Amino acid sequence: MSPIQHSDASVMVASPAHRPDDTLRPVPRRIRVERTDPVGFAAVEPAFRTLADEAPEANAFLEPALLAAAERADPSTPIVVLLAWDAEATSRLVGAWAFSRHGGILPRLRAPAVPFASLGSPVVLTDWTEDALAAWLAFLNADPDLPKLIDLNPSRDSGPFRIALDRLVAQGRCAERVTARHRRAMLESDLDGESYLRGTLSNSRRAKLRQLRAKLGRQGAVCYVLHEGDAVAAATEDFLALEALGWKGRRGSAMQSDAVQADFVRHALAALAERGLASISALTLDGRTISMCVLLRSGGTAFTWKIAYDESCGAFSPGYQLALEDTAMLLADPATRRTDSCAAAEVGMMSEIWAERAETADLYLGVRPGRSPRFAAAMAYLTLVRLVPELRRRLQLRSRVKPLMNRLRALRRRA
Repeated sequence: MSPIQHSDASVMVASPAHRPDDTLRPVPRRIRVERTDPVGFAAVEPAFRTLADEAPEANAFLEPALLAAAERADPSTPIVVLLAWDAEATSRLVGAWAFSRHGGILPRLRAPAVPFASLGSPVVLTDWTEDALAAWLAFLNADPDLPKLIDLNPSRDSGPFRIALDRLVAQGRCAERVTARHRRAMLESDLDGESYLRGTLSNSRRAKLRQLRAKLGRQGAVCYVLHEGDAVAAATEDFLALEALGWKGRRGSAMQSDAVQADFVRHALAALAERGLASISALTLDGRTISMCVLLRSGGTAFTWKIAYDESCGAFSPGYQLALEDTAMLLADPATRRTDSCAAAEVGMMSEIWAERAETADLYLGVRPGRSPRFAAAMAYLTLVRLVPELRRRLQLRSRVKPLMNRLRALRRRA
């Protein structure tokens, strides 16, 4: 598919930033918005690499190689990429955002655009965040081909993106409905692994984990391995097989359970590993893999994307043991400034091991300015859709409780 380019789509916006020598007048900036697809995005990957390294909020799920793998695996779900270029310096990319396009009763653009992703926020330079967001919303509103509703689940709920979005909503330049807010574990520290874990885990907890590691060691030789580069392809197959052996495989939600999803994971990790942006850590017992973690990287941030472990070794907490090794490795890596746990909420072992937190929000954005009746109608429809399962659950519960209550009444009458 060839890229769809709108090279003439430029929007003049006023920036909240100011010149150092002129604190009273905002700096006018011209942003050229370009709509493209994963093929077109891949063509400007060097520009995105520079952007990702300079932007304050990284997002590995916006990597061109990941988007290309997603559309390759599932061409029926097209991906739309919006780029924001500095119109005064035509080769300078200041922002990027990607969406998967969905039709049906409620047409929408969904971010993140790829499967299994845990962040949908754009990657934007700090001083350009509000400008780029305003330009993208104006572009989407003017494009008759694209839906006017953005399903953003989840996004950063603090930092430059959240601040810019709040300003635009307050100015009536878009509509917003937040459906949920969460906190999830992050790792960001200058300490080494041992010093960091002394501060996050209690003495008793660390002692217990040391005991489990010693017991595991008595079962055989335990090794920590980091698969990088060409080794990632074989490690990916091991990870898919390991995940499928656990509860996700029994439930049918393992990546390997769906051929399209497995194809996406294989091609995505191979392409990212080729660029040094993906690795897979593993804990082995006598050469047999007992726990694995897929790590993605972008712009100085690592993402612990997926974790799997051998349930037959569950008594030794192999997932925790691997997380401790990963923590030390990530803190020792000078190229990694922070690590995102990718957790859905503040639960799980990373929330116990890592002390830092990131705020996220699930929300819908209406790109039309002012009060949009269509956005209000869409939100009412979504509310109804969410109510139906809850009402069904309550009715099922009532149908189960009613016979029990009748029996209790009968017993009371007999007594």
